[in-house]
Amino acid sequence: MRKILHMVFWALLVAGVVFAVAYVGQKHNETICEYFELSVENQNYDALTNAAKLRAMIIATTDTLAGKTIGEIKPYEIHHLLNANPYIKHADIQTDINGELKIKVVLRQAIIRIINKDGYSYYIGKEGWLMPVNPGFPSRVLIANGSINDGVSNLQGRKMHIDSLAANSIVRKLYDLAKYVNNSDFLNKLIGQLWITTSGELEIIPLIGEYTILFGSFDEMEEKFEKLATYYREGTSKAGWIDYRSVDLRYKNQVICSKK
Repeated sequence: MRKILHMVFWALLVAGVVFAVAYVGQKHNETICEYFELSVENQNYDALTNAAKLRAMIIATTDTLAGKTIGEIKPYEIHHLLNANPYIKHADIQTDINGELKIKVVLRQAIIRIINKDGYSYYIGKEGWLMPVNPGFPSRVLIANGSINDGVSNLQGRKMHIDSLAANSIVRKLYDLAKYVNNSDFLNKLIGQLWITTSGELEIIPLIGEYTILFGSFDEMEEKFEKLATYYREGTSKAGWIDYRSVDLRYKNQVICSKK
């Protein structure tokens, strides 16, 4: 008998908890949303969108939020909408018992802009996601153009990662180089543009000066950049780089400079 009473007690307790959770959930869904707060994490870089743009997108998609119940708003749908945005790395949505909807967004950081041989332009983010150009939101990053045949023609409404491109594609090599440059204060201040020749070799155009850095293939990238850094530390103290037409890194263990 005692065992049966014990089982009945626990059954009633569990049923009570389930009822209470369901009741609280129902009352929460019936809570009126007074307003929603959208915050975008500041990463100290040129973002490809902003809070005002995202707020307008949410309102346009949901036909306003204020005055609706939490159940009508369906926060998970807003979460899906934001995560489908190519410029957003992560979105978090929380609602409280007072009907306040809080949305926190972390944006992707672009590290390179590609302009392929067909004239189509897009960005690649730090984590390798391709992002379309957003009018009014330019990002001051490395620009790569020239003979880039990548097959990318339209990124609107779709998400695409660098891993979906061929392993030996120029774009994947440019992305790896951009990551390396992005992690170097010296290279970040030096390099402004990357040019791919018709033979697939890389030429680098510095931000300052009228010379070209002949990089050649993407092989031994770190060694070539080390040679360049050494040349700037030691070589330019003996001869002004402003007098050169090109700085050639293509040959092993040497830097060849051609005068104008």
